[in-house]
Amino acid sequence: MPIDGQRKVGADTEWIFFAGRAKPSSMRWELACRLAEQAPVVVVDTARSLLRDRKGLALRNRIRQRGDLPRLREYTPIHYPERIPLLGRWLKGFGQERLATELDYVLGNSREKRRVVCYDSPSQYPLVGSLGEDLSVYLAIDDRTVTVFGEPIAGEVEAESKLLSRVDRVICVSDPLAAQLRVRAPAESGLRIDVLSNGYDERLFDPQRVWDEPVDLVGLPRPRILVAGHVSERIDWDGVAAAAALRREWAWVFVGPADVGMDKRIAEIVAATGARMFLFPSVPHDTVPAWVAHCEVCAVPYRLNPFTRASSPLKAIEYLGAGAPVLSTAIPALLAFNDAIAFVREGHGRSYVAALDTLTQAGRSPQVVGIRRSSVSSEAWRFKAWRFCDLLDQ
Repeated sequence: MPIDGQRKVGADTEWIFFAGRAKPSSMRWELACRLAEQAPVVVVDTARSLLRDRKGLALRNRIRQRGDLPRLREYTPIHYPERIPLLGRWLKGFGQERLATELDYVLGNSREKRRVVCYDSPSQYPLVGSLGEDLSVYLAIDDRTVTVFGEPIAGEVEAESKLLSRVDRVICVSDPLAAQLRVRAPAESGLRIDVLSNGYDERLFDPQRVWDEPVDLVGLPRPRILVAGHVSERIDWDGVAAAAALRREWAWVFVGPADVGMDKRIAEIVAATGARMFLFPSVPHDTVPAWVAHCEVCAVPYRLNPFTRASSPLKAIEYLGAGAPVLSTAIPALLAFNDAIAFVREGHGRSYVAALDTLTQAGRSPQVVGIRRSSVSSEAWRFKAWRFCDLLDQ
């Protein structure tokens, strides 16, 4: 679908995105930033505890404005204790009323535009309809009812069902997740559920840009395999370990927030296989392309479970946008990219090795970089923002 670069996307709307603990590259943040180029946007961060954090509770201290996007404001609400005997229910209601009042203030109390509120968690179901929204949207970026192991989280299916019974629309990141949400939604509701997969920042992940080698990578052996993003049990550690044992000359580079115990798991693989593996903490998102540029292969080695099958791994899309060689397990949302990704079998080291050999041979010639870029030509955030608005207008 063609895009008119001059079209004002969502300009007739004021937007509220709940984005607690959202990473700068997440869909919630990226959509908010693109829409803020044309319309007022508030991003609601994780609430600040009234009891634990008494400093800076004044509203002016809980509003931040970005210099590059004057229409976008970050807002931190206050969490009022709900388990105080006798007062808990009243405090909860008071907190919701104050949230609505403060959001009106942050948006300028104009109410001249349509207001769209995008919720991102099943626990937010009590808020739906209380924030003056003309349209309520559940923006589901993952299956929020299971852990990264794919195990159910107590009470979350029930909470999500309540949310689905109250919102006007649902936009989620994958077909498997949409299928799950249709099962959980009330049968008589006729709730519309659309799919909008993750995208990438086409301004940042551009293979034409030249990037200096990150200091942390200088001196690390080559060839390198980059695994960027959340380092957790969603990774196919059996497949990675088997591949590392078969190709010990390859250096596995993990960079991003790591769950407890991940350093130990990596150390155990190194001790057992003699592999080269390196774990680095999170880096600013605008430096990730430099890591991509200075690694021979980029990987999305996820184990396959209900959590990962429902996901839309944005790192794979960013890698392709940068023209990098990519291997991945068969996450359903990525299968559409066909030959642009070398797919591997979960837990099967030899399939990893075959993919690494193929990708190394292909390298980053202009022809294969063009194929990779072409595969994500409709995945740029400027297109996703337009598509997001188009879905809500239908």
